[in-house]
Amino acid sequence: MKVNVTIAGASYSEVPSILIPLKNGGRARFCEVSDTTAKAADVAKGKKFYTSEGELVTGTADLSQADARKTITLIQKEHQTITLTCNHPELSSQTDSDGNTVYATTYQDTLSINLKADTDYYAGKITINGEEQENSSTNPQLAYISAPISNGMIVSATDAAPIPTVPFTDVSLTMTGQGTQWLTGHMLMTTKQSPESPKIVGVGALENGSRKGLLFLLDEEKRYAGCKVELTTGTGISDTTELFYEKDDDLGVIMIGEISDALYSYLAEASATKAEVVLTIKVVG
Repeated sequence: MKVNVTIAGASYSEVPSILIPLKNGGRARFCEVSDTTAKAADVAKGKKFYTSEGELVTGTADLSQADARKTITLIQKEHQTITLTCNHPELSSQTDSDGNTVYATTYQDTLSINLKADTDYYAGKITINGEEQENSSTNPQLAYISAPISNGMIVSATDAAPIPTVPFTDVSLTMTGQGTQWLTGHMLMTTKQSPESPKIVGVGALENGSRKGLLFLLDEEKRYAGCKVELTTGTGISDTTELFYEKDDDLGVIMIGEISDALYSYLAEASATKAEVVLTIKVVG
């Protein structure tokens, strides 16, 4: 601490330390340490300090501390993806020996858990420490919840379930051109079809660079299995393509596949001139 001292008849106030010349050269620093309160157990092991008695002492305290952060282990499940998020700051993470992601946080209290199934699957249920949680989503391919964070919690999900499919079947369409539309390209709307299922309300011919495509707009929620079909127009143009099921956010349920330049050009012209087109779809594989 700072003290008042008198040296060679001169008084000095609030002196923190004094440098005194040594007989053999050099100087020594003297400090007043009577206000020291630390003990060896308060100072890190191996570090030195002076006690209030002026004694040089080595600290003995082991200041190393275990990681006090709360951990969350995420175990992913096949055919679906689980994501964990928190408000700022983001969770730190590392991968354990089993390949699972282990997140850690000190300050966060609430965890957002999102589950998304692959295209052909229904999502399972989110689990915390093995217990199924109530889903907040009405979409069977999604699940999300908010949950309090507890140290050592394990987040996972029950198994995803394959979505049942029905076979796409032969159908004949009579359509009228509608011109070009933003999402569907060269559009033709169905005016008559036989049989009535699968219910196809329209067909769009699309172009992406050198690739030409055809999409069928379906007016039903059935999930059709992919298939190989033969497409034949009333004018005799024939093409074969693989059709694949999709559920588009804007268009709803569609079947889509690539087509030849000849079939694309015919449908595009019919759409532009608002002509009538007959198209027969026959499943061949």
